[in-house]
Amino acid sequence: MGLFSKLKKGLGIGTAKVELVDVPTQINRNTQEVSGKVTITAKSDQKVLSVRVAVVEISNEEFNGQQREMKKDLAFAKLDGFDLKTDETRTLPFTIALVAGDKVSVNIFGGTLEISGGPSLSSSNSIFSPVKYQIVAVADCEGVAIDPTDAKPLAIL
Repeated sequence: MGLFSKLKKGLGIGTAKVELVDVPTQINRNTQEVSGKVTITAKSDQKVLSVRVAVVEISNEEFNGQQREMKKDLAFAKLDGFDLKTDETRTLPFTIALVAGDKVSVNIFGGTLEISGGPSLSSSNSIFSPVKYQIVAVADCEGVAIDPTDAKPLAIL
């Protein structure tokens, strides 16, 4: 493999293409799971170490007087790795559980504090802290510095 080919592979150029398909564009805030498929197409021989699909919350917060975009994974699914040959395509189904875990109740100063163990999907209609959601898929490819990624917006109703 030539120097230019190694440089391209290291930057993730010409390695693989990741595409989310059959994913919802909107869900109810009480939805218990999100399902879809990830299609990975190799542009050259690839060793895919794993594929991670996540529901991500994106918010803007002020930090040291500057607005910054903050991303937080609410829930994810991790799929096992595999090898792909040049021009080979593989489609992987996934399901991400969004069910909040058991609540823990703690009595503090005469009141009760409930702590939930799972993700919390809030409505993104707040004018004070607008929140957006995405479904994001990342294929972790061997020897690649910038892994192929795809993201689709997700509205929470």
